[in-house]
Amino acid sequence: MQTLREHSHKLSYSTGRDDLVRDFFVPCLEAAVLYRRAAGYFTSAGLALAARGVASLALRRGRMRLVVSPHLEADDIAALERAKEQPAEVLKTVAARTLADIEDALVKDRLNALAWLAAAGLLELRLALRVDDQGRYRRGLFHPKTGVFTDETGDQVSFTGSANETAGGLVENYEHIEVFRSWQDSEGRVQAAIEEFDALWENQTPGLRVIEFSQAGRELLQRYRDLQNPPDGLRPERIAEGDDIRASFESPPGLTLRPYQKDAIRAWSKAGGRGILAMATGTGKTVTSLVLATKVKEKNRPLMLVVVCPFIHLCRQWIGEVAAFGATAIDCFEGRQRWESRFDNAYQRLTAGLEQLQVVVTTNATFVSEPFQARLKPRVEAGNIHHLLIADEAHNLGAVRAQDALPEGIQMRLGLSATPERHLDPVGTAAILDYFGGVVFEYGIAEAIAEGRLCRYQYHPLLVELTDEEADEYLDITNRLAKFLHGNGADEELNQGAMHLLMRRARLVGAAANKLDVLDRLIAGLDQRPSQAIFYCGDGRTTDQLSQEEIRQIRAVARLLGDKHGLRVRNFTYREGADERAEILRDLKSGFLDGVVAIRCLDEGIDLPDLRMGFLLASATNPRQFVQRRGRLLRNAPGKQRALIYDLFVSPPDLGGDVDEAAFNLERRFLQRELGRTVEFCRTAENGPEALATLLPLRKRYNLLVTD
Repeated sequence: MQTLREHSHKLSYSTGRDDLVRDFFVPCLEAAVLYRRAAGYFTSAGLALAARGVASLALRRGRMRLVVSPHLEADDIAALERAKEQPAEVLKTVAARTLADIEDALVKDRLNALAWLAAAGLLELRLALRVDDQGRYRRGLFHPKTGVFTDETGDQVSFTGSANETAGGLVENYEHIEVFRSWQDSEGRVQAAIEEFDALWENQTPGLRVIEFSQAGRELLQRYRDLQNPPDGLRPERIAEGDDIRASFESPPGLTLRPYQKDAIRAWSKAGGRGILAMATGTGKTVTSLVLATKVKEKNRPLMLVVVCPFIHLCRQWIGEVAAFGATAIDCFEGRQRWESRFDNAYQRLTAGLEQLQVVVTTNATFVSEPFQARLKPRVEAGNIHHLLIADEAHNLGAVRAQDALPEGIQMRLGLSATPERHLDPVGTAAILDYFGGVVFEYGIAEAIAEGRLCRYQYHPLLVELTDEEADEYLDITNRLAKFLHGNGADEELNQGAMHLLMRRARLVGAAANKLDVLDRLIAGLDQRPSQAIFYCGDGRTTDQLSQEEIRQIRAVARLLGDKHGLRVRNFTYREGADERAEILRDLKSGFLDGVVAIRCLDEGIDLPDLRMGFLLASATNPRQFVQRRGRLLRNAPGKQRALIYDLFVSPPDLGGDVDEAAFNLERRFLQRELGRTVEFCRTAENGPEALATLLPLRKRYNLLVTD
């Protein structure tokens, strides 16, 4: 066993002349039993720099003490002040957003080593935050770049690094470190470095508050741990018995289910391993289902867990959650050549007894595809491997093609949806309920708000009048629809003509020009500048206030918010690619953006707990859409007291005194469907009665008072 003293250390190491990892870090870590490191940044690049060579630390059963600093925005500081005595949850949110998706293989490799070190219980992590003379948090980074290695003889080697610890510093940038050895240190620099670090570690450094973060850091790093590729020195079989390392699929340490989540799992089990959990958006369906899956695995081995999601961004969220439970999921989407061989290999390992669990996460589109079905169904029918199918937003699988892809041979089935019923599709709804075994557990939004699982909200419906030109077109459509619905013409012509008019009416209402004027006045009159906001638009065209040209509503809204009100917003639609969408969401979470302007792409599943304000410029009458949109805004987050929802509601024009009875009744039915959204929102809003009262004149006009 080589000690630090036995290694020939140079006085300094520089990029180009030396390989810092091979020549310095690895030899020191192979001899060390303790590695103290103050690294500066809590980012993927900063952690990767701190992790240089740490795989070798396990050879000595050594420990690492790491102090890093998160980048705080103004909102973060406010949230920390509100949670001054218990800042860990706020900091976890801040830290999570800084760990962006990583493409660099070198960074991934080093974070894999750091994640394994954390899993083995060998990494202790604390966060350093700057404070002022009154102890209030302030922006700015704690930014030393030092480290100390200690071996079992008590010898130490310290170093201080270059100031350029950025992503580029891993490879491209010039780096230089100075090295000091305790056995040749007449000036006492090594001891001074140790004393400085230990004071930092014990929260005794003026101008800083240092907070324990080991458990939270372990959970955040878990997503980077590659279970198929543990680095040398960190293999499970080389970890001493009794170490806290999870090499199998199980709940993360410290996770405690809420009573309703336990009830959901019991209800599914009591129903024979089938059923739909109809839980409100934001109440923890994903965690509930993964804990359920760990219990299934205990008695059903080998197990293939198949998770199906409607969108790629939801798949990626699931992959991250699966990693927190100690497993690495196979991502089956974005090109069959990427996943086919890995999917096949997963089954081979289960069949050979090399693994007891494999997890596949796929999109609905890939799930129903022939290549995926050709691999899944024969293995299901073989019966030598247990399967658990989890369908997120399960209602989407009620489409005809998706119904045909649901394997009858899978016995354990779990559906997740806040709104299991398919709008205007009783056949598809029945198919979903039949396949998954019906709704076995419900946890609604009113109950979730009452128990503090979702945040409170205020709802403000705002009436929008049509322009004279729009009102004339609206009345013409209404009168023509009334004639169609009297039963004139052949059924096929009736249906086609009515559908065409209904689509024209929906586009007219969705893109009403005065919505921009109402939004303009609303933003100008708010007591607070919109932040962490989402603006839902229609996909029609409208007249832009600034240029008077006819453009898509989403573009006009973005221009109004940015050019006139100085808000930092970006569009979030199908036109933006996956990488751009991920960047937009990161910027929104970090507070760099004030809001996003969307059409339908943020309706389902995406986790944005920091959203505080929602502006509905266009909404369908489909209950699922407005329930999901409300759910986006009600997730709890540190410092979040309530959400604000502003709903721009088009008031139909007066039909006149001699209105046709059929036209009046038709308009009454239309309005009744529209009011369904507002009545539902008012039921659970803090200001529900007051909000509903704003629509009282309109409801009286159409004799719709019974809707409340």
